[in-house]
Amino acid sequence: MNKPLILLSLFLIATMCFVTIPSSVQADSQLDVLIKITQNTQAQIKKDIDQMNNPPQKIHDFYDTGAKQSSLLIQAVENEDDVSAKQHFIDAMIAFKQASLAISENEPQAAIVDHSSRINKYASNIEKLKIISTKLKTDIDFEKIDHLLALAKANNAQGKLEQAKDTLNEVASEGKQIQKLLYEISEQNKILKAKQFVQKHAERIQNLILQAKTFGLDKTANELEQSQLQLLQANTTNQIKQQFKIIIIHQQKVEQVKQVSQTELLRLQSLIEPLENKAKRLADDLQGNNAAANLLDNAFNLIEKTKQDIQDLQYVSGRIDTKNLDLTIGKNIETIKDLLMKVEKLIYTSS
Repeated sequence: MNKPLILLSLFLIATMCFVTIPSSVQADSQLDVLIKITQNTQAQIKKDIDQMNNPPQKIHDFYDTGAKQSSLLIQAVENEDDVSAKQHFIDAMIAFKQASLAISENEPQAAIVDHSSRINKYASNIEKLKIISTKLKTDIDFEKIDHLLALAKANNAQGKLEQAKDTLNEVASEGKQIQKLLYEISEQNKILKAKQFVQKHAERIQNLILQAKTFGLDKTANELEQSQLQLLQANTTNQIKQQFKIIIIHQQKVEQVKQVSQTELLRLQSLIEPLENKAKRLADDLQGNNAAANLLDNAFNLIEKTKQDIQDLQYVSGRIDTKNLDLTIGKNIETIKDLLMKVEKLIYTSS
């Protein structure tokens, strides 16, 4: 029951008290009831006004009139003026009723809740799904979800909010299914591209395996072969990525060995070249010194042999054994140094 009806009920109950007043005791009791009703009504109206945000002036006016009549009612009861008391009660209740009706008229209307924002959101999401579907070149049928969305729009426009809500729930469910399907297709495409990438690099991986074997890295070669096999059998992009990481690590090992070998070759070349240049300078200073010439010829022959040995190292299978080099090429270099030193003594001490 709303507030105006409550006030009207109280008013009717109170007026019934005036039908008969058999004795002064009963009259006093009934008048006290009227005061109580008026005070309760006044308190309720005051509470409602206090809860309002900037209530209109007419509400205050109605309330003030009712409050004034309530005060006059109390005075009339105190003066035992039954007729005036009854009239003040009626006037007070009428004023409070008018205040209550005015308050009801100014209460904010409940906003009509529709699903427009949700519909717009779903429409945007569906368009995004269609764009993704086009990029993935799928044949997904959007007819059902488009129909459901159109139905939800129609229901919403016609005020059938519950039907619109139920239909939008169906749209959401259908959208999730399409999204899941697109994700699965996307993952399959990624795997396909990854496998194509593997095939593209298969020859390079095989060459890396051969290089590892050439440098004597048998364990690395075996692990590379295992990774190559795992790549061909991989079913997810993560598996493919993991195997490529392993291959890159092994590739770095092979490159390090190659770098060490290249560095060693450069070191040997840097040792033989100065000796050859020195031998050429000494040849210019022989001046008919036969003993020195014979030793220098031996030095030149050994220099050429050593240079050839260094060049041949580029084609040696496996990594370069530096200890073995010290016993072969290293020994030759020391012999060349010794020969050139003897040539120097023969040339410059005899001159």
